[in-house]
Amino acid sequence: MRKVKIIYILIASLFAILVYSSYAGDLPKWFLFNKENSINEWQEKVFKGKVLYAVEARREGGYLTARSEEACSGLFYRISFDPAELPMISWQWKVKEFPKKVTEGPVFSDDKNGWIEKDDYAARVYVIFPSLNFRRTRCIEYIWDQDLKEGTIMTSPYFKNIKLIVVESGYRNIDTWVFEKRNIYQDYKDVFGKPPRSRVGAIALMTDTDNTLSTAEALYKDIKVGYKDEQGE
Repeated sequence: MRKVKIIYILIASLFAILVYSSYAGDLPKWFLFNKENSINEWQEKVFKGKVLYAVEARREGGYLTARSEEACSGLFYRISFDPAELPMISWQWKVKEFPKKVTEGPVFSDDKNGWIEKDDYAARVYVIFPSLNFRRTRCIEYIWDQDLKEGTIMTSPYFKNIKLIVVESGYRNIDTWVFEKRNIYQDYKDVFGKPPRSRVGAIALMTDTDNTLSTAEALYKDIKVGYKDEQGE
């Protein structure tokens, strides 16, 4: 359980940084990754080894690449808005390689073939609700997993206030851009059983393989956050 305690402390320190950091910007915020320095507005948090994040700026539309080799680090962007008023987030992602997970053993346990070892995902998108009291911090984590059924909701093995939602599953769309749109406010009520009491304080992206000691690769683009779902946007 030593690793779990280390991750817990790192997450706590990250949320503290988010709470005490200022933010100023217009909404909605749109990340197009169409400039080489687009990654500079994100902050990296390293948990175990550095994932290789890079921007591919192209005329027809840029994207962020993420390749993990036995590593776990994420990119975070500070933002502030009321999810009751601006509940939407949308993005496109493409998985090129999934982490190599064990195929046997229980999903929800802490043994070496269990939940902790399976907590690697090719693509994750986080919405974070920080609080001055860390125990009240909440996080929704949208994931693309190769095995878990779409719509599955889980609790992180590291922190009970992180809820995972499988929004894409399997190999059917591998190496294909997939568009996702989520209502943050409604998802929060679904996973925590009540409306959010705090503002969204950050979003994050991560591709990780530190538990499976394998490799994974994913791409992200057209991330839009903090808007109303008007006229089918």
